[in-house]
Amino acid sequence: MGAYLVRRFLLMVLTLFGMSVLIFVMLRLVPGNIADILVDASGSDPKEKAKIARELGIDRPIAEQYVSWISGLSRGDLGFAYVSERPAIEEIAPRIPVTAKLATLALVFSILIGLPLGVISAVRRNTFLDYLLRVISLSGLSMPSFWLGLLVLMGFVQVLGW
Repeated sequence: MGAYLVRRFLLMVLTLFGMSVLIFVMLRLVPGNIADILVDASGSDPKEKAKIARELGIDRPIAEQYVSWISGLSRGDLGFAYVSERPAIEEIAPRIPVTAKLATLALVFSILIGLPLGVISAVRRNTFLDYLLRVISLSGLSMPSFWLGLLVLMGFVQVLGW
């Protein structure tokens, strides 16, 4: 059991590392960068673009940018929010409690609804009820969350009059 958990943990670390590299590189390969956006938004001259790029470190090679970003992330430095002109952690921190409550509520609902329906589907295997529950669950997983949320709200309004 211990060896299995160690393997799964190492696989998780490798997956997270791979995804972070992939997303970081893909974001750097997209045409334009934050220096272009800041210069265009402020209307300053193109000489400022080189200065901003140097300050942000986006003039360095991608590998060096990644190492700098991941080391900052490991220290809790999430960067700077240019819209509010504050550190990004100051923008994120007040929203963490609400996000945690929402995630906990979603987990509770998924357990309260999904577990009994999964048991019913397993007990009534290969019956009409099993197929119906499969279709409903796969539809819920496939549907964009904003659309599913809108349908749930409309359902509460129509059925319960809320």
